[in-house]
Amino acid sequence: MGKNFFSNFKGRSIAAISLTIALGVALAPSARCDTQLPFPRPASIEPNIKFWVDVFTAYSIRDFVVVDRDNVWRTYQVYHLPGEGQPTREEIDWANAYLKIKYGEILNRLASGREPANDEERGVAAMFKGEPAASYTAAAQNLRVQEGLREQFHEGLLRSRYYRPTMERIFRTAGLPPELVTLAQVESDFHGGSRSSAGAVGIWQFTRGTGKQYMKITRYHDDRLIPDRESVAAAKLLRSNYDMFGDWPLAITAYNYGTGGVARASGIYGGDYSEMVRHYQGPRFGFAVKNYYSEFLAAMQVHRYEDQYFPGIEDEDTIRPAPIKADFARPKHSKKSHSHSSRIHHTASKRHHSKKTVAQST
Repeated sequence: MGKNFFSNFKGRSIAAISLTIALGVALAPSARCDTQLPFPRPASIEPNIKFWVDVFTAYSIRDFVVVDRDNVWRTYQVYHLPGEGQPTREEIDWANAYLKIKYGEILNRLASGREPANDEERGVAAMFKGEPAASYTAAAQNLRVQEGLREQFHEGLLRSRYYRPTMERIFRTAGLPPELVTLAQVESDFHGGSRSSAGAVGIWQFTRGTGKQYMKITRYHDDRLIPDRESVAAAKLLRSNYDMFGDWPLAITAYNYGTGGVARASGIYGGDYSEMVRHYQGPRFGFAVKNYYSEFLAAMQVHRYEDQYFPGIEDEDTIRPAPIKADFARPKHSKKSHSHSSRIHHTASKRHHSKKTVAQST
């Protein structure tokens, strides 16, 4: 498989893709229009916001962007995977490994003191101008490959039209800014049947444990699959987070990382969001958590100017979601084997619950 991909390699240069993005974003109103309260845009995360705007609007599902996970402005390459349609798991794994190996080797060669051997290496070296050789070594261990999300985000915008009026009304009733509904785009692209590997379910991606605090979730019924009820739950959780922190960057991050986790992390830095995401190294406080608020701001910007990021979208039809069942039938057993069947079902259900619990704790 590797030889075929190498022979068909169509990586785009950093300069070319930067020009494309610059031209596209130049058409949109200044991003600084989104600085209005209550959602501040700290200068320290502006590169992250721009990165996610590009992921949502400029990079397709077959584009793989290799960056420094802590300095996403260091975009080493945008590699376009040959072919059409959604890439397979094998293709995604290959692209991820290929790009990490390639740029890991380049960074380690530069760390050894060698002069850049070609334009590609000179482009990487320029990103570290004035920094010690050790910076290359650290960067080689800090690579992240991000797949483009343009198609999914576009569909999410069309799907959101169906849900937004009701969701925004729910949020206003809870005393929340209606723009917060955009968080559902980050969570699931407004896909009601979404299920994550961590056991999160629905448009608002509640795990079973957190969800049971706000909704009815049993073996035979799940409110997380009823968008209105899950939206009410999301509003309550976000309201609770804001009441605790009095700060939307922290309250929104807590939706992803957990209220207790953000309370501990932000407490170390006096409630300073920017300092927290820059320095905190607690358990599972990784790339996704550090970028969650930036993703929200980027999604809000794209939604506000969607006709400029996706020309013609105003003429496209709303995607009306198919009904999703929230009730599950109880198993039926014959009288003859009722006792034996019940014991088997009880054991199986316990095992299934155990797997969910483990997934949620990771």
